[in-house]
Amino acid sequence: MYKRRYDLGLGQIDRALEVNPSDVDSYQARGNILVWAGRAGEALPWLEAALRLDRGHIPATGILCLAYYFLGRYSEAVEVGERALTRSPGQYLQALIHAFLAVAYAEMGRNQDAEREHVIVMRLSPFFDARIFAGQFGTQEAQDHLLDGLTKAGLH
Repeated sequence: MYKRRYDLGLGQIDRALEVNPSDVDSYQARGNILVWAGRAGEALPWLEAALRLDRGHIPATGILCLAYYFLGRYSEAVEVGERALTRSPGQYLQALIHAFLAVAYAEMGRNQDAEREHVIVMRLSPFFDARIFAGQFGTQEAQDHLLDGLTKAGLH
């Protein structure tokens, strides 16, 4: 996934699911790869399935926040993002979720909330770069959507 070899990663996850069709981590990983590949709509059923298998799965909840954002479902992104943060995710996932909460709030016109998240992102990632961050996602459409949100949230 980190080398943007999404099809290879998906193939490996599909093989893992053949071996163990009830592995929550494989469902989450498949959804995660699809989100980063810029295919949030395809990721949604996998992430939701992971949460049906394990309601408290922090990575699935956190990545679901990203998927909802990319699908323009901002209030749902906020809801699951905040829920993921209550479960004490690690610093990487915290920074990721806070960045997506900032952009979701900005898209909803909740500027005070977006600013609060902006401050948290900068505390967690003092060298945050919006272009580099948005550039990690697999399609130009996803990158543009996120960069626009980051600009609205003051994270440019």
